[in-house]
Amino acid sequence: MIRKLSIASVGIMLTAGLSAQVLVGTDPMLKNSILEEYTGIHCTYCPDGHAIAQSIMDANPGRAFTIAVHQGSFATPSGSEPDFRTDFGDALAGQTGLTGYPSGTVNRLVFSGSQTALSRGSWSASAAQVRQEVSPVNIGISSSYVEATRELTVNVELYYTSDASASSNFINVALIQDSIYGPQTGGGAGSNYRHMHMLRHLITGQWGDEVTTTTTGSLVNRTYVYTVPDSYRSVPAVVENMKVVAFVTKSHQEIYTGDEVDAIGGTNLYIGKITSAEPYIKRGYPGDQRIFNLEALSNITGDEQFEFTLEPENAPADWQASFIIDGQEYTSPAVITLSKGVAKAVIVKVVAGELSGFPGYVLKMKSVTSPAAPEKIYRVMVISGVTDLVVNGTGGPQSSANQAVYLEGLAASGIDSYAVTDANVMRDMITSDAFWDVFNLWLNIAWTFPALTDDQAEAVMDFMDAGHNVFIAGQDIGWDIMSGASGSNGTAVTRNFYTNYLNAGFVDDGSSSNNKLAANASDPVFGAVAQSNIVDVYAGNMFPDVINALAGSDVIFNYNGNASLTSAIKYQAGNYRTIYFGVGMEMLSNEAIRNEIIQISRIWLTGDMTGIEYNHAVNALISGNNYPNPASDYTWIRLADAAKGGVIEVYNMNGAVVLSANVGVNTLYRLDVSKINSGIYTCRLKTAAGESDSFRLVISR
Repeated sequence: MIRKLSIASVGIMLTAGLSAQVLVGTDPMLKNSILEEYTGIHCTYCPDGHAIAQSIMDANPGRAFTIAVHQGSFATPSGSEPDFRTDFGDALAGQTGLTGYPSGTVNRLVFSGSQTALSRGSWSASAAQVRQEVSPVNIGISSSYVEATRELTVNVELYYTSDASASSNFINVALIQDSIYGPQTGGGAGSNYRHMHMLRHLITGQWGDEVTTTTTGSLVNRTYVYTVPDSYRSVPAVVENMKVVAFVTKSHQEIYTGDEVDAIGGTNLYIGKITSAEPYIKRGYPGDQRIFNLEALSNITGDEQFEFTLEPENAPADWQASFIIDGQEYTSPAVITLSKGVAKAVIVKVVAGELSGFPGYVLKMKSVTSPAAPEKIYRVMVISGVTDLVVNGTGGPQSSANQAVYLEGLAASGIDSYAVTDANVMRDMITSDAFWDVFNLWLNIAWTFPALTDDQAEAVMDFMDAGHNVFIAGQDIGWDIMSGASGSNGTAVTRNFYTNYLNAGFVDDGSSSNNKLAANASDPVFGAVAQSNIVDVYAGNMFPDVINALAGSDVIFNYNGNASLTSAIKYQAGNYRTIYFGVGMEMLSNEAIRNEIIQISRIWLTGDMTGIEYNHAVNALISGNNYPNPASDYTWIRLADAAKGGVIEVYNMNGAVVLSANVGVNTLYRLDVSKINSGIYTCRLKTAAGESDSFRLVISR
């Protein structure tokens, strides 16, 4: 039942002060994304939808939320199976226009066509689009629970930072439950599948509680009291595993924004914010410090103590970081007093070490007196010494789940100057002009949708235009970008990337019959690679794209030894190189062949291997010599462990030193010889221990 203890709706101008305001801030804020996922227990592909929904939330903590609605024929229990349906699911699904499962709506918006229902491949990009928009209303939530009576009290507070587009809005309060174990046809867990974010009840009814003061400066407070039953349809209601999701809708469709709190003692009290006018990613160098100028602002009345911490993410062991407030430098947590509305300067300092990396450092701000309130975070990143960046697609969890294939392949190639990130961070790295030391992007698309968003594709094209190289692999990349089929995500921007930058054509999305990767024997770079089986790693979803090599591109692999079924191409433009596989590297069953492909690709992308047999190049490097030799502008030198951190000196025929350089600690070192005249030289590599080794270098132009 619903019992409203107090309902207040008071319009207040921003300049008048908000004495009643407790939970929300008054500055305009970006929308949060609310995914209503329509699912069931007899749905083969629903676990994949669950994984995609979870990946969206994991990548956007505090900004993305999911309500899993069990509805439709796939949700109908059989025999003694539990019934996870609700009284609300059919009406909710009825306004989506869904035609299959899993389907979902993102903020109940129409993104294409005339229906709000989206296939799972479109959820990530649609949710990202929503989170870039400004909401006209901020929402605050707090909840409390009395165990003896099972009485749940939910307080909702709205503040309108601008006029809503409709004079009538609705507050919706959903009760969801995690960790309900039960049957699931897909997912491989049988009757012990862990169902998450499951809708149990709509506390405010089917379509919410109406709000009629929706103009700038309006403050709305509502309190709802609900007695949680012991079970719903004989499925236990475990309040300890429950959360409250509250959101505001325009009429019964568009969701402006929403948020989520724990059912027991939860709050999203807006404590303040951390901001910066600078890019959050900067290019670093060993031993040099990078400074990030931030501001912390409290939204709590009066003076409030906040605990500040700086936490590293994937930081190399020899990197250092600290933060400075009021002239005091901290490497451990510090409690600082802030006054409401008075900005406090915070400086984050990062010093890169000799080890290459692309770590993040997260500054956290937590209220001391309200520890249950969400802490505020700001992440800064520095990239230093990274020549090869593995980039995971953001359209689902499949990329990050398979990133080890690329990391292991690069390591097996003797490359240790690599790092891994996601496509959004890659985009921001490029737009922040911090990418110049990265030679190659390894775009691990795997089986995610969209393969690339417009802004990600634009960043990759800028990277290539600047003379850098790209390896991209994954099934359904061509289908997603070029097919125009229902559920695909191609745009003018991504089609331009596919056609004019990868120099590729799309034929079809393939099938499980494309189950062997075979090298084109006539290709001088990859022609000697042995065959590998292509295996199903996506639970029956096997679609290795068949592609075309447009004029100027070279076919390097096909399917099943059939020359008419191209699976991979390479392309050399005026100032960059690309390699494109229509199948994910993770789908190649032979690890040694995967590693060999990555090794060959790395050398070809970075070096000058046109027309040179791969084995000759690799043998030259493995034997400790340099490649290419003769060299023109540069040569690669493979360093033994003892040589790392040493110095290389180049002597002419008269014994004079014409070049000296510190080689660093990476396995491969790129020696720039562009300013040395043609001729025969001796290179001497001196180790830190005083030992030396020498080899002959020929420079020819």
